[in-house]
Amino acid sequence: MNWSWQTFQNRLRITGELVAQTGVRVGMSAETAMPTATDLPVIKDANGKPFIPGSSLRGAVRAYVERIVRTFEGDAHPSKGEARGKGACIPTDKDRWCLESREGLSEEEIYDCSCRVCRALGSPWLASRVRFTDLALIQRDGQSRIEPELRDAVAIDREKESVANKYDFEALPAGVRFQFELIAENLSEGEELGLVLLGVRALEQGEILIGGFKGRGLGHVKLEGTQYEWIDRANLKDYLITGQAGVLDETRRKAALEALFNALTEGR
Repeated sequence: MNWSWQTFQNRLRITGELVAQTGVRVGMSAETAMPTATDLPVIKDANGKPFIPGSSLRGAVRAYVERIVRTFEGDAHPSKGEARGKGACIPTDKDRWCLESREGLSEEEIYDCSCRVCRALGSPWLASRVRFTDLALIQRDGQSRIEPELRDAVAIDREKESVANKYDFEALPAGVRFQFELIAENLSEGEELGLVLLGVRALEQGEILIGGFKGRGLGHVKLEGTQYEWIDRANLKDYLITGQAGVLDETRRKAALEALFNALTEGR
């Protein structure tokens, strides 16, 4: 596996439409939200159109993949021995990262010591090989402007078991569609490719929820119309000349997933 970015190995581009099965709410942070007519607005682009930040979807997909990997290989932490491409660390807890320090380590050594998920999806020391672009709201020709719904909610005082205060929030209605694009480069064609496809397959099956208020039934989405473009050294010349990418067919996708699960169950 070429762990660096110095040469081109391969490029995977996955596109499709992410469809809201229920209402979806991806909100602004308190620091960036402008005064609005609602207490909790959804995030919007510079033109005032709602969108889903790629980082939000990437985080949800990563959490799903980490959970599956830990089920088979456990968590990765130096106290348990160097990860070396096994398991999944806890990226939100510095004390449970797969690498305690990069001091004195080369790039190759950092890659070698990292857990399975960090190798593909990145860490404070490793650039991610996978990028999710921001998901723009799809507006069909002749379709009226899609506006967020305003919903009422209440906060409960747990001690008094009564209403503490009322507020409202914005959510996009079920049925809205967003343009999905994932780009991954220089993945190993077995386990790392399988790791990315594992997350995408979960999106296709509607198993990953995004945004806030998921406990209220929001955030169910499903990836539809998925297209898999693949470029490697074998077809790179043709792609550079014609712009026509190859296809990662179902047989190769299944083989990559099989390679991943063979590695995850190795030694069990």
